[in-house]
Amino acid sequence: MKREWSQEELNYLKENVGIYKIATIAKKLNRSYESINQKINRLGLANTKIHTGFITLGELARYLKIDRNTVKCWVRKYGLPCIKRVTRKSKVFYFVNPSEFWKWAEVHKDKVKFSDIEKNTIIPEPSWVDEERQKDQDMTKKRTYKNWTTLEDEILLELRQNGLTYKEIGILMNRSSISVERRYNRIISRKNRD
Repeated sequence: MKREWSQEELNYLKENVGIYKIATIAKKLNRSYESINQKINRLGLANTKIHTGFITLGELARYLKIDRNTVKCWVRKYGLPCIKRVTRKSKVFYFVNPSEFWKWAEVHKDKVKFSDIEKNTIIPEPSWVDEERQKDQDMTKKRTYKNWTTLEDEILLELRQNGLTYKEIGILMNRSSISVERRYNRIISRKNRD
């Protein structure tokens, strides 16, 4: 005979779907895996992305037109806030709250190429993003590839020692922040080998 769901059980299920595995929820509520799975489907809680309103790391990477591993690196090394969720049996997703992403991006402007982000793909988009998008577009129009000189290498090292970000140095040297970062890493790598 089927056991009716109490309001307390339903609340627990709604609050914990995506946080714990279905098997863990089933054990806590003393119900079968299949019973929990069916109730999740009936309540429309099966899709954690829709349920939370957050975006996955993979989706964020697509919106930013970068590799997913770069976003993972931001989480590990630069503190991009994300939430780990488990869906179904054991599938793990990492979700980013769009508002938290924009707060992080405002502090880490040198990591994000705003001109690659289509307007309002990550909503709510703050008003300052348009200005950053325009700056990036202006820099791209001005820039053509040129080789690094020894003098530029020295200037780059000095600016980094003074605490400037790659993006700030790129603006001063009329280069992309990515080009500046790569060149800096090559110089340091070469010095470490010598």
